[in-house]
Amino acid sequence: MSRADNNHTDKDINVKPASKLRVILGILILVLAVLIAVFAVITNMAAPYDRTMTTYKNVEVKSGDSLEDVAETLVDEGIIDKPGDFITVAKLSRSDKPRPGLYYLSPSMNSVEIARTVVNGISTSSGFTIPAGYNLDQIASALERDGIADKEAFLEAASSEDLKEFEIIGDNKLGSNQVEGFLFPGEYTIGYDADESMLIMTMLNQFDLFFNEDYRARTDELGLSIREVVYIASMIELETGIDKEKPAISAVIHNRYNLELLPADELKKAPLCNPGEESIKAALYPEDNDNIYYVYNSKLDGSHVFTDDEEEYNRLLEEYKKASEAE
Repeated sequence: MSRADNNHTDKDINVKPASKLRVILGILILVLAVLIAVFAVITNMAAPYDRTMTTYKNVEVKSGDSLEDVAETLVDEGIIDKPGDFITVAKLSRSDKPRPGLYYLSPSMNSVEIARTVVNGISTSSGFTIPAGYNLDQIASALERDGIADKEAFLEAASSEDLKEFEIIGDNKLGSNQVEGFLFPGEYTIGYDADESMLIMTMLNQFDLFFNEDYRARTDELGLSIREVVYIASMIELETGIDKEKPAISAVIHNRYNLELLPADELKKAPLCNPGEESIKAALYPEDNDNIYYVYNSKLDGSHVFTDDEEEYNRLLEEYKKASEAE
């Protein structure tokens, strides 16, 4: 073989692997592009109907309801706006077999969260999970739905005089609402012999463990009772699902309370729901500022903007309204 032939063969050997590599890379890039596009489509389909609407409502799923029936109900209740997208997302996330019951849902939840909620309920293989933001009636309904407790018996146990032995309950005339705010959200493991009273005492004990001596000292420092702190925390819980802005929401509530823009008697009532850890911490440790107003961000991302000026508040409110109407 001549020298020229050797050179030609070497060149062919060097080029072919490079060509194959370019083909493989091209295929990988194409596949990646397709996956990104599919992910973007699914993400868009799963997006919340309205991130800024963080209020919740009870939605009933009846026995025998299909996924299509649930989607129609969710549209009627203003929780979703595109039933076809919801159904597709539910099927893709393997959450397409709804369970009968009363569910606590919001337009700010994405379709995956909604689908999993109406499929899984609150029970697990070893116990149950109480989500932050549920009130007493919603907890009782969910526990009954999942076969863990009898709702009527649960509410009766919640009004028991025996619970006044808990310092956090104290002596009041709130009936079953005496436990509202103190049924600590979280995961619980229970025995088969646990009755409704035991369930309630377990949740109250968990709150007692969480609300440690440092938190109690901070409560005294604020000049508030534990119930008043929990009431503020329940307001925060229902106002925002964004943990990082909870101390800012808390600052507004504390400032309005200190300026007597929020009636003192309001905090004496039963909390609005059972707040989670982050909301309680925010109630105890608000941001240090003078803000007395907050309004949804005109970016429509579910966040809030804050101010101490009424004129600016009105301007921000108008910006939000215009953005909402234009969407």
